[in-house]
Amino acid sequence: MRTPSKASLLNKRLKKGYTTGTCAAAAAKAAAKMLFSGETISEIDVMLPGNSWVKMKLVDTMVDKDEARCGVIKDAGDDPDVTDGMVIYAKAVLADSGVKISASEGIGKVTKPGLSVPVGEPAINPVPRWMIEENVKSVMPAGKGIEITLYAPEGVERAKQTLNERLGIVGGISILGTTGVVRPMSVRSLKASLLPQVDIAVASGYKTIALVPGNMGEKVAREKLKFPEDAVVQMSNFVGDVLDYCLEKDIERILIVGHVGKIVKIAAGYLDTHSSKTGSPVEMLQGLVRKATKDIAPVMFMIRANTADEAATGLLKLGYKRILEKIATEASRQAMKHVKGLIEIGTAMTVLSGEVVAQDENAKRIIGEMIW
Repeated sequence: MRTPSKASLLNKRLKKGYTTGTCAAAAAKAAAKMLFSGETISEIDVMLPGNSWVKMKLVDTMVDKDEARCGVIKDAGDDPDVTDGMVIYAKAVLADSGVKISASEGIGKVTKPGLSVPVGEPAINPVPRWMIEENVKSVMPAGKGIEITLYAPEGVERAKQTLNERLGIVGGISILGTTGVVRPMSVRSLKASLLPQVDIAVASGYKTIALVPGNMGEKVAREKLKFPEDAVVQMSNFVGDVLDYCLEKDIERILIVGHVGKIVKIAAGYLDTHSSKTGSPVEMLQGLVRKATKDIAPVMFMIRANTADEAATGLLKLGYKRILEKIATEASRQAMKHVKGLIEIGTAMTVLSGEVVAQDENAKRIIGEMIW
């Protein structure tokens, strides 16, 4: 009998929520229903993908002969979603025919190619757009038309906590979701938020990109190594997943740029570098140093090192840059092994000061041959 994992048991106890797409569809359907009936309502049944249904409560309802509007409070359940608790509004007015969807305050606009929404359009992804259209149509009388305008007064501020700006989505949040439901702390959702960066790089014509774990690596890649903004992709801990997507999108060359604490994990063979999946970076670094040299001095130094940053800067000061370069080489080897050698990958290792303390030969070649 299979024993459930701690993660699966935890997720069973956690409360699910609803996506911004579900909230937008609920507000849109309710506004449409009020516009055509002339009566205010307090809740609405919404169809989700897969023909399941959910009842959503409404706030700030208003209807007169020319328009109707209402809001739905985004409830992300137990997921730490930045949009949790904000209100997604929809305004409905009569139109000539069909269902027209637009957006105003707090809903972002797409400014870069490569996403699932065309440049210039509001950041309403295809599935939420379909949900809005189908739910609104279900309450429209035959021969009528309607325009739905989505807005979210808190959207501009909330969007600052997302990846929207670097994805080229300006002015607010995105209306997202593929199932209509938010599953607490969904790893799949987090990965999905990272991968569009690769789409933007490809759409911008880049075949060489930098993969960085976070803001430090991004700053080094852009300011010191001169990568264009759209050629830098944040991968968080999901090294393997992002590499797989790069392979799918025919990326040819990758420079991994990151702090020694992340790079040693990749060199040790971990393509998911979350602390819950790996051991101590210092202990891994100690093992890598022992493999890289027969000299006793760096091995003894590593015994006294308390952090990976201290270890890397100390090895550099002791004149053992070659050891750090060997570790960078091993990180590249592990990453290239994952993609079966179909992408050339180099590694540049940094410390907290932002200094690049080691590059392998692949990294030096990629940096030296970059033409933007």
